Amino acid sequence: MTGFGMIVETQVFRDEADIDTRLDELGLDRQLLLEVRDVARGAASNATPFHPANAAGTFSYQEGSWALRDRFVGDEWEVDRTEGVEAIKNESRGLRVVFSNVDIAAHDEKKPKPRSPKGAGAERACMGNLFGADLPEYARADSESTATYFMMVDERGAAELTRPVVEGKTFSAYIERIYLSDGSDIELDKLLLDDGDRADDFDPMVVARK
Repeated sequence: MTGFGMIVETQVFRDEADIDTRLDELGLDRQLLLEVRDVARGAASNATPFHPANAAGTFSYQEGSWALRDRFVGDEWEVDRTEGVEAIKNESRGLRVVFSNVDIAAHDEKKPKPRSPKGAGAERACMGNLFGADLPEYARADSESTATYFMMVDERGAAELTRPVVEGKTFSAYIERIYLSDGSDIELDKLLLDDGDRADDFDPMVVARK
């Protein structure tokens, strides 16, 4: 149940064949998404004890967002900053993908939560997840008519592509979860992100040059 008074049933994709089929429907490639994960985890591993406590999360978020664009922006996908949220967007498919560090991913018993509070921009950007698909008559604005997925990566290297509802600065419900990896395929040393991390997926103010 969400604050909108709706029960959201989660659809979970676990089997490799189902995962690849669903990603193909979304215009995404599993291997490229895992490359995004690898870049983000590699960036996090560059943090040292001399860096600020939130460095690992900051490095991971920045490079993960960069890698998402580097791997996908082209004929179909473009850079998107709707509501100040850094993402990629496929206009023809009505899809948006955002990178996010989470506490745990691809786990049946636990649902992923962002490592940093989500701002109002992320909540508005995800309105389409609640209304755009289920109640199209409510989809009035661009941000309300686009399905927003998050490329979620945890400290183990586990990753999933998930379509959540954002309320109260966190993920409050999950419409769809696509498991990409449980982290067993990643070779990087495990790096714990400090609980004080508050810079992994903020909603920046975008100022246009005059």
